[in-house]
Amino acid sequence: MAHLQQLVRVLVGYRLLSNARDALVPIPLRSEPMPIVVAALVVLAVLALLNLLLTFGVIRKLREHTQELARARPPVTLSVGAQVPDFTAPTTGGDVVSVASLRAAGGLVAFLAPDCSGCQEQLPSVRSTLAEALATPMAVLVVLTRLSPAPERDDRERAELVAALGLRGTRVAVVHEPLDGALQSAFQVAAFPAFYLVDTDGRVAGVSNNASQLPDLSAGRDVVPAAR
Repeated sequence: MAHLQQLVRVLVGYRLLSNARDALVPIPLRSEPMPIVVAALVVLAVLALLNLLLTFGVIRKLREHTQELARARPPVTLSVGAQVPDFTAPTTGGDVVSVASLRAAGGLVAFLAPDCSGCQEQLPSVRSTLAEALATPMAVLVVLTRLSPAPERDDRERAELVAALGLRGTRVAVVHEPLDGALQSAFQVAAFPAFYLVDTDGRVAGVSNNASQLPDLSAGRDVVPAAR
């Protein structure tokens, strides 16, 4: 009887150990469908990239459209027949120029900048136009400015432009002023280079952004009042 009881105790202990071992076996976790998650992330990435490319395309088209409108729309400036507002400005020679300086026999006013690509491209025609104007009684005024500030290069580049235009030793009045200075405001300069013929009434007789497109300046000819 004692042996039977001992055998029952052994069997019960074994059963308890077996149950404990089964309880310690890890329960497998439910695996997520990883291929679906990866595919969803790839689709989202592709959509984000397409959206970015579309945005860049729209911005580029808008910029091109704006540039086309700007090219098609003429700059706002004093037109032929407009009265030139009163102005005074000191010249590099120590004199003072004003509208009155242009009225005696008319005048040519040129707005140039050493860092203006159009000015550099037109140098030969600008030099020729200035020489043509100097052969007449009209006043000749050249206004120099900069499109981008560069104080360390101002004096050198202005001197080089004056030399390239052949202005040294001539009666040309040269004025230095910052961008959107008093003279540019008076003539409503909207683009560089800019050229204005002023008649003896102080009105604009011709205006252009191309020196070669100004009216012919015959030697000895005054700029007569513009038709109004």
